[in-house]
Amino acid sequence: MSCKRGRRFRRRAVDHHRRRGVDFVTDDREAVRAWLALLSASRGLEKAVDAGFRNRFGHSISRFDVLSALDRAGPEGLRAGALTERLMVSDGATTQVTAPLIREGLVKRTADPRDGRAAIFSLTKKGVKIFADMAAEHRAWIDDAFASLTPAQLKTLRRLLSEIEPDKIARTKKDAA
Repeated sequence: MSCKRGRRFRRRAVDHHRRRGVDFVTDDREAVRAWLALLSASRGLEKAVDAGFRNRFGHSISRFDVLSALDRAGPEGLRAGALTERLMVSDGATTQVTAPLIREGLVKRTADPRDGRAAIFSLTKKGVKIFADMAAEHRAWIDDAFASLTPAQLKTLRRLLSEIEPDKIARTKKDAA
C-alpha cells in the first residue's frame, strides 16, 4: 500500500470510529497497551514454563517444543526441514536443540530411505515417555496460570487473540522488496 493510500485508509478508519463515539485521545494507545500486556504475559509464562522444565526434567522449553512436534508427527517422524519449519527456527538451531536429545536417547535421527541425504527425526520409546510426563506437567502449569479466568473468559481471550492481524503491520519499501 502506498503512503498516500495508507494515510487515506487510516483517515477513513479514524473517521469511521469517531462517528461511533470512539475517543482517540484516550483510545489511540490502547493497542500498544494491549500489545505490551500480551507480550508481558507471554514472556512471563514462557520463562516460568522454561524454568519448570529445567528444574523438573533438566530440559528447556525449546527441547519440549521438539519433542512435541515429533510426538504430533507420530512414529514416522519428521524430515529435518519439516521439523525446522514447525519449530520456526534455522537449520542450525534445529541441529543444536536436537543434538542433546539424540545423545540422551529421546530422539533418533535416521537417513530418509527415499533420499539418503535427508534426515528423519522421531521419538524413541524413552522420548515418548519423557514427553508424556512433560506434557502432563505443562498442562498443569498452564491450567494453574489461567485458573483465575472462567471458561467463558478463556474462550473470549482465544477468540480475541485469533483476531489480531500481524500481517497488517505496515511494511517499508525495503521490507517489501
